[in-house]
Amino acid sequence: MHEMVLGTMAELKEHGALMKRFPDMEHDEPSMAHVAPGKTEEIVWKFTKDGQFHFGCLIPGHFESGMVGSITVKEKKS
Repeated sequence: MHEMVLGTMAELKEHGALMKRFPDMEHDEPSMAHVAPGKTEEIVWKFTKDGQFHFGCLIPGHFESGMVGSITVKEKKS
């Protein structure tokens, strides 16, 4: 099992700490997708401001193993 969660780095770390304490915690937010082995999921997200945003898998041990990344959003120039 994996999950993809969008958020600030602080939010991801805080959520990851909760996942370690409560590994069977169930949650469902628009900014996350749970992906079972051999399956695919999607998140449709509209970014409304510029900046660097982060995502990661918060299953215990996954984030720490490098399952984390970032997205840079820049204003579209006309």
